[in-house]
Amino acid sequence: MVMGLGAWFTATHTHVESELSRLLPEGATPTERLLLTELRTGATARLILLALEGENADRLAETSKQLAAWMRKSGAFHYVGNGEQAWTQEERERLFQYRYVLSPHVQESMFSRDQLRHSLEQRMSDLTSPLSPMVKALIPADPTGEFMKILQAWMTWTAPRRHQGVWFSSDLRRALLVAETKATGFDVESQEQLQEQIRETVRRVAAGPAPPHVVMTGPGVIAVEMRQTIQDDVWRLSVYATLLVTTLLFVSYGSVSILALSLLPLASAIVAGIAAVDLAFGFIHGITLAFGITLLGVVDDYPIHLFSHLTRESRAPAVMKEIWPTMRLGVVATALGFSALLLSGFPGLSQLGLFAMVGLFTAACVTRWVLPHIVPMGFHARREGLQVARWVDALTTARLVVPLMVVLALGAFMWSDAPLWEEDIANLSPISTEQQARDLALRNELGGPGVQDLVVVEGSSEEEALQRSEMLALALDPLVGTEELTGYDLAARYLPSRRTQQTRQASLPDRETLERNITSAIKGLPFKPGLFQPFLDAIEKAKTQEPIEIETFSGTALGLKLNSLLFMREGRWVAIVPLRGVTDRKTIRDYLAPWREQDVNYLDLKEESNRMVGTYRNEALRLLGWGLLSIGLVLLVGLRDPITVLRVMLPIGSALVVMAALLHVLGERFSLFHLASFLLVIGLGLDYALFFNRRHGTPTERGRTVFGLVVCSTTTISVFGVLALSQIPVLRAIGMTTALGSLACLAFAALLAESPEKPSLLAETSPE
Repeated sequence: MVMGLGAWFTATHTHVESELSRLLPEGATPTERLLLTELRTGATARLILLALEGENADRLAETSKQLAAWMRKSGAFHYVGNGEQAWTQEERERLFQYRYVLSPHVQESMFSRDQLRHSLEQRMSDLTSPLSPMVKALIPADPTGEFMKILQAWMTWTAPRRHQGVWFSSDLRRALLVAETKATGFDVESQEQLQEQIRETVRRVAAGPAPPHVVMTGPGVIAVEMRQTIQDDVWRLSVYATLLVTTLLFVSYGSVSILALSLLPLASAIVAGIAAVDLAFGFIHGITLAFGITLLGVVDDYPIHLFSHLTRESRAPAVMKEIWPTMRLGVVATALGFSALLLSGFPGLSQLGLFAMVGLFTAACVTRWVLPHIVPMGFHARREGLQVARWVDALTTARLVVPLMVVLALGAFMWSDAPLWEEDIANLSPISTEQQARDLALRNELGGPGVQDLVVVEGSSEEEALQRSEMLALALDPLVGTEELTGYDLAARYLPSRRTQQTRQASLPDRETLERNITSAIKGLPFKPGLFQPFLDAIEKAKTQEPIEIETFSGTALGLKLNSLLFMREGRWVAIVPLRGVTDRKTIRDYLAPWREQDVNYLDLKEESNRMVGTYRNEALRLLGWGLLSIGLVLLVGLRDPITVLRVMLPIGSALVVMAALLHVLGERFSLFHLASFLLVIGLGLDYALFFNRRHGTPTERGRTVFGLVVCSTTTISVFGVLALSQIPVLRAIGMTTALGSLACLAFAALLAESPEKPSLLAETSPE
């Protein structure tokens, strides 16, 4: 009844989160918080790059237009671009209205008679170009061509080839689109729905034989594909592992009912862990749930110990009471080890720690007070394991193998030149090389900017951030000239500071002077008198109009661009300056080093992300050390004998060293996921070492203990050995680490166990 109610409660009340950003920390520094915020909600994280592939370019162009129209009307996108229109009519009107404060070319000399005549001669030349209709319409109000100069100055990327007015790849086999979703890139559910709607729309608007093939990439697309890859891999491996463990347990105990009962502590632990995390955090992440269940693999050992000790004459409650002191000590010590995760500043690890701790205690309580009363009457382990016990006990004569292997392992670390830690976060990603190649190809075809190099400009106000950005632009221009970088983008290019706008306004002539200069300039040119009245009116209005603000472009594509480049975080304004084509990052970093005093910092996002992950890895490593110390103190209190504590802890420490060295030799680099697996190995090792050093009244009883430990270890190695076959780096790391660790802990615990002929202090000093 309790299990049923618990399952119902978790199923109906628990919020399982799938957005990956919810696993990320808040960040310890302003820079980290900025990066993580942009990762969660930034414009770059919401981009979807699309390509419609096919042989008929005309059909692809028409499909692109219809798809873009549907996307704009759907309300799910902030911006959709396919080359049909660079600027909306509303944006063009606003730009034209503010052209004299937006144009970087505005200065007093350009309104002199000679400069005005030069501009008019250029406009006459433009009338013979393909842009003649547009130029002719603009000449009366904009004879200096400021509007076109603005558009040219803002063209910071090379547009793709056009066919029938829409973007195409150079070979006309791909119609290209780019979209910014309203949903964040890590909102996997929303992203998956949008992507499926896009595919369905293409099938609908391009009905017929051989419809265009839809190719998509971007953070949201990759997140959806990653989740599907993980789900498929986990499902496949779970089926294999379940069949393998079920077979092992059935062969070991020969009872279907016992097989089912062995799942009760684990099921109880999962339900309790979900409820605890949901109550503490308000949600549980799907990845926490998956990894938490993996970490709770240690609780499978609890019922196995009970079943292995049952005989024809014994009863389950009495047997459980007898082995409970040893099991209880292992549970408390293991839970303390997992508490290290709970104390980390990483929400994903904190959830994992709470899930594991609550699950451990729940499984132990169910095994202690529930399971013994529902074991079928008369059940007993048919295999006493005497022969296995003799083989294991014979290992104690070869104890020197353990220090020898530890020395060899330490030597492997000392003599190896291979990096110990995984410093590149990209190597932990399940993104396939095919996905990476597709993403790179689409970005190159669309001429998209790189996302690795940024300059972050901060200010106490929007105006200060913009002014510093303008000064930075003067410093970056020489780098573009020397080809240290190919270009950059910044908010001040589209929204000058108020100071710059006021300077440009001050350079505008009064109406009388301008009228005299324009009248003189048109002499001998085929322009009608009075034609430039709109120009005079525009200059007069521009001199007194209020400076343009970021809100002026609200609701437009330009406004969205500005919001991604200029925003407020933690009470300060931040201007982001993406750099393109950086050839030498060290040169850029050194060049911009003096600017740090003005709150201008260069960031290599890859390097910064790797550093951030390294910081949390080191924190987890420190907490792991404290967890081990706590385990030692708990064992000392429980066992009351330092020698016995050493006999329990030594196999675990030795196994960790040898296992880590073996993984290192195999080419593994350690990460947060390995450290989490180390905690599981410690829990398993505690279970093995405590039971190996438990006092046994008869050889038969010891045989049952050893048999149970062998079954525990075999099932663990089987499950995680299967997981080690995964193609996903994270799952493979957990599988390899735990499988090797379980085997090493079992072998070393047997080698270093108290000789069976001598009584152990473990049972004598562990009162009920």
